[in-house]
Amino acid sequence: MKKLKLYSLALVLLAGFSFVSCSDDNNDTLSGDETVGGLINSASSAITYALTSSPTFVHTANVSIFQGVVKTPKIEVYKQFTNLAGVKSENVLLKTLTFPTTEQMESTSYTFTYNELIAGLSINGVALPASDSDLTAGEFWTLTYVSTTSEGKTHVNVRSTKVNVACVSDLAGNYSTSTLRPSNNTTYTYALEVFDLVGDGQYNTTYIGNYYGATQTAGTSGNTTQLDAPDAGYTFTDICNNMQMETQNLGNYYTNEVRQKPSQRALSFRNPTTGVIVIHYSIWFTGNTVEREFISTYTPLP
Repeated sequence: MKKLKLYSLALVLLAGFSFVSCSDDNNDTLSGDETVGGLINSASSAITYALTSSPTFVHTANVSIFQGVVKTPKIEVYKQFTNLAGVKSENVLLKTLTFPTTEQMESTSYTFTYNELIAGLSINGVALPASDSDLTAGEFWTLTYVSTTSEGKTHVNVRSTKVNVACVSDLAGNYSTSTLRPSNNTTYTYALEVFDLVGDGQYNTTYIGNYYGATQTAGTSGNTTQLDAPDAGYTFTDICNNMQMETQNLGNYYTNEVRQKPSQRALSFRNPTTGVIVIHYSIWFTGNTVEREFISTYTPLP
């Protein structure tokens, strides 16, 4: 298996580092790179809460800050629960994180348990259950970040961490990949795709669409394209055989976003009999205004 890539969990919350952009033209040329500084740079995008976990089992999330001229000494983490009907709980403080502001790039991790996630939250006046056996796969918590700067200002960040309630999952391993780009009816294939486990029910792929990383092997058909990023893989979460992708940056390097619409999410699944996985998603171009759709099919290798 390829080396575990924890950095793939980091997604931009505010404009901390600017990423380069992958263009929308037929040559897929790559352009520009600059660092502009900022506040919160990245955080874990999605974490799986596996049903039947101990209420005291410790989950971990990560946050990184680029300390520019304006420092960020404190971040408050808020929690909110959403049930299957879409009804939300209160939005309540979970943790307060502090930073020494002595380094340009500062990272920290924080932990939480089921007991901490449910404390102080209710749906329609009813407290969340003391046992996770009363939860349903597909429900989730949203953790949001409020930063306090050295100027005394507060900022609610546009990105968040999603804690998904899910079944136990075991998809790590080797696959062959066939990815269809419907707009030009081209299929890109990779003989060996590796899913790395990066969290409970969350995985990182090797390739995405027609792209492979600078340190990776080109596809076996379809005229695949190399990125400057060392690794082209994306992260997804297995929610009881429904494959869900949170918005992320292409190769964790470009400003181009990788997204999954609700309609694409509904079509992304694992066949429990054959183990074949199908994931629908889009890569966006031209300032994230032009969509290019892909359908990746992963077949387990013996």
